[in-house]
Amino acid sequence: MNQTHQVIETSDGSRTLFCNRSQQSFHSIHGAYTESRHVFLDGCQLEHLFQVQPAVSILEIGFGTGLNWLLTASLALRYPTNLVYTGLDREIPPSHYLSELSYQKHIDTPHLAESLLDWRKKFPVSVPCGSYKLPFHPKSILELRIDDIVQIDLPSHHYDRIYLDAFAPTVNPHLWEPIFIQTLYDSLQSGGILATYSCAGHVQRSLTASGFMVTRRPGPPGKRAVLSAQKDVQ
Repeated sequence: MNQTHQVIETSDGSRTLFCNRSQQSFHSIHGAYTESRHVFLDGCQLEHLFQVQPAVSILEIGFGTGLNWLLTASLALRYPTNLVYTGLDREIPPSHYLSELSYQKHIDTPHLAESLLDWRKKFPVSVPCGSYKLPFHPKSILELRIDDIVQIDLPSHHYDRIYLDAFAPTVNPHLWEPIFIQTLYDSLQSGGILATYSCAGHVQRSLTASGFMVTRRPGPPGKRAVLSAQKDVQ
């Protein structure tokens, strides 16, 4: 039987998956852990947010292996923050691939990775469309929604931060088009931040056209630049 994914060790010692169907890696081969922290946690100024805001809502486009959630949830547990994290994806890797990634070795709270893996084992290889919740703290929760992402209704003015981490525009163009970027803008709270690894010209133009104030940041190893985009404070 053909393997759907391959496990790859990246330059910082953390692992990621390579999707044979799309010919895309889930994270940078120059460092999966390093990229996630730099692009999303740092790009969204999460540590400061967790210090000053008692309840935080985060949306991720492209949940994938769950690494971004694991790093985010691990950071949130250092503070008295109640985190609601919504991850959207069409499908997620089977549990045996997640087990091989050994993410518990790369986060301060390894029990989160173990909980995610145990949770994934409860589902079939192909997770049916729907909404699934994993409580990971008395007042914090992960909600995973499996469906065609552009068909999911997003609440307006709801999220504090958005991670735009879908596969590249060449593979998933509909998740980078102006109409979807506008939907993401509308779903953010005033002053909210969207972070993404893509700094393609058309992505930056779509963010700007939607109303975002876009900042090009130095990228992690192997990438010249990444983007952070803030919604105007009303």
